This record gives sequence, structure tokens and C-alpha cells, in this order.
Amino acid sequence: MRIAAILFVLGGALGLYGASQYQIPEGAIPLFPGVTVAVGIVGFVFALIYALILWGFADGLVLLADVDDAQRATQRQLADLTLAQRTARGPFHSEVVTGSRPPEGG
Repeated sequence: MRIAAILFVLGGALGLYGASQYQIPEGAIPLFPGVTVAVGIVGFVFALIYALILWGFADGLVLLADVDDAQRATQRQLADLTLAQRTARGPFHSEVVTGSRPPEGG
């Protein structure tokens, strides 16, 4: 998307350059003498705005990916911690807590 944003800015700049180089024929009476340059400037401004939106959207996607990675890492760490606690307690933890132990030496 960042490449597309750069291409939009370059396209707008080339459009502005082309509008400034365009010559109105001598027989025509222009409504406004700088109309071609004004249209080129407006086109460049719109291309620049669209490029900024694309650039910001690309940054937003990177941030969303980072948040997703962080959430996955947190869930994995929580699962590892839970497994470690269960393993450290042993299989008869509930019996130890309630006070009823199986008879030893049987």
C-alpha cells in the first residue's frame, strides 16, 4: 500500500507538470487563464490526500498485526503457566487439599 501511495503522489505530480505544460490554442478564449494549472493543482492535492490515507491504512494494518501477535503470545504464555502449575501440583492435588489421602504402604 505504501508503494501505491508513492505512485499516487508521483502520478499527481506528473499530472500537475502536464497541466502546467499544456498550452491552450490561440484561437480559443479561456474562461479562466490558469484553469489548466488550477485543475492540475486540485488533482495533485487529491492524489496527495489519497496517498496519505493509504499510508495511514498501511500503518494501521501493521499495528493490528502486532496486536494480534501479542495476544497470541499472551495466550500461549498463559497456557504454559497453567500447564506448569498443574504439573507441579501432581495428579492428587484435590485429595491433598481436602485432607483425604490414599493409604500409604497399602
